[in-house]
Amino acid sequence: MRPAVEWDALIERKGGYRSVCRARPLRGANVLIDPDDYVCIDIETTGLSPARESIIEIAAYRMREGAMDDAFVSFVRPDKHVSSFITSLTGITDADVEDAPLPSEVLPDLKDFVGGDPILGHNVSFDMNFIHDACLREGIEPIGNDFFDTKNIAKWGLPGLENGKLETVAEYLCIPLGVHHRAGADVETTVRCYEAMVKGREPIFRRK
Repeated sequence: MRPAVEWDALIERKGGYRSVCRARPLRGANVLIDPDDYVCIDIETTGLSPARESIIEIAAYRMREGAMDDAFVSFVRPDKHVSSFITSLTGITDADVEDAPLPSEVLPDLKDFVGGDPILGHNVSFDMNFIHDACLREGIEPIGNDFFDTKNIAKWGLPGLENGKLETVAEYLCIPLGVHHRAGADVETTVRCYEAMVKGREPIFRRK
């Protein structure tokens, strides 16, 4: 299986890419890298604003040379109602999260799980901004790891891609989408897209 992206050519064009968020100086930078070892993260939220909305689900897979080493998946109790729109999008209801751990409990565990690994995600600045702001609200030092984005890799490396949505990238690469807009399924799809684009391999997921 050949990588779908010509990585050397991409690095020649975009090498040294590093985007920082001046409004969030404790957040890591968005970079263009191709590690074998990383943690892939996805979150679901009550809305789009990190300042006003809440995380309701977090999933993270620790990957080691194309194989899942461990997984972290948790609902998170929000400080607001889960709207009918979010339920229609994710399937997550108020009942799912009403007894879930609080952000003050989940975020330290997530930090411990991530450790020093680079973080992968799709449109990952969204996830990292939410996690950064949630950490600050809870008095927790934000995760400062650098992160890299399958959306950028696809946008820059896949010719003729219609748009950068995860489902579009997955379809381009002939990867099944799974239950879209659930954190665990989106993490798995993101890992599959990264491994297909950059490493040319099918990842192995350990089922519990």
